[in-house]
Amino acid sequence: AVVSTQSTGEEELLARGIEYMSKEKDDLKHKMKQVEKRLDYYTRAQRLVEIPLLKEEWEKSQEDDKIWWEEKEAARIEMAIKKREYDISTRKRLLRMKDDKDAFVASILSQKEMQHQEEVNRFEKELMRVREERKEAKKQEILKQLTEKRRKEQLAKEAEEKKK
Repeated sequence: AVVSTQSTGEEELLARGIEYMSKEKDDLKHKMKQVEKRLDYYTRAQRLVEIPLLKEEWEKSQEDDKIWWEEKEAARIEMAIKKREYDISTRKRLLRMKDDKDAFVASILSQKEMQHQEEVNRFEKELMRVREERKEAKKQEILKQLTEKRRKEQLAKEAEEKKK
């Protein structure tokens, strides 16, 4: 009976230990849930506080970006206007110069045309001279050949008469 009492005491002690550990576990779970709730509440509160700040920061950033873009756009438009004015003044200046340029080009073209015509005339004169020289040379050659032929005929005739 002593052995059974000891084993019952051990079982009871073991059961109490298990019950105690179970209770500790439940308490720990409860505490963890409370910490989790507090952390969640704190995080939500932080977000609720931060959201307006973030929204305000985003709006300020948007406003800054808009101001920056407007400044850049105004500068771009101003540069475009200045470039257009410069282009117009350049066009007017070039139009005033156009008549002078056309006259200059026309004078150069007429000078080149005259030089070309002079060269063509010189070439034609030289061609005529060379043709005349060749014609004269050909005439002289034919005359020389005829003279030579007549002389040979004359010599042949004289030689034939001497043979007779």
